[in-house]
Amino acid sequence: FPGSSQLILEDGSFKALSAATIGDRVLVNKDNAYEPIIGFIHAKREDLFEFLAIEVQSAGSNLTSTLLVSCNHLIFDFDSGDARFAGKFRVGDRVQMLHNDQILPGEVIKVKLTKQQGFYAPLTKSGTIVVNGVLASNYATVSNHALAHRVMGIYRWWISLFGASASSEHLPWLMEALMSVEKMIRWCSGQVLTGSHIYDGVFEVSTII
Repeated sequence: FPGSSQLILEDGSFKALSAATIGDRVLVNKDNAYEPIIGFIHAKREDLFEFLAIEVQSAGSNLTSTLLVSCNHLIFDFDSGDARFAGKFRVGDRVQMLHNDQILPGEVIKVKLTKQQGFYAPLTKSGTIVVNGVLASNYATVSNHALAHRVMGIYRWWISLFGASASSEHLPWLMEALMSVEKMIRWCSGQVLTGSHIYDGVFEVSTII
């Protein structure tokens, strides 16, 4: 997510991801649960990065939001409840929006490509987080959220023992080792063995800007 993305704090206020720090308690799921940010998988503060701008609207409440997210990041589908790559959502698909402690269907009405400053991936104990009012996974690249969460349990354990850098712009060596799981899945035809596959880089926009 870019640095301009908004997180919801426990007191109901909003905080830009670029200003978020380890220990900030943020909304993480539909049960109105808040958890501290325990680390960052990525925290690159400089330079511009390419993101999808997924505009969503909830017909029942006229609630609208735009989620800025990398195309290989996992966000949650409203109808199936499963995590899907952001780049696989199309106009008419529905994400999970959170508003006033309720989960609402947010219909995708527009998808654009944009460049924004910063590139962040906060990590929470549950592996989920609400960004710009939309429920998202902490993870990317591998399609199976549950598998990614289990693998990242090693990293969360490492953080509990040694802590994490609040401003790290590079993955620690342990995280680099965990990323090799992606290569293992690819090598073993992971879709058959684990119900997972690697993001293929394909996405579709509805508007050219």
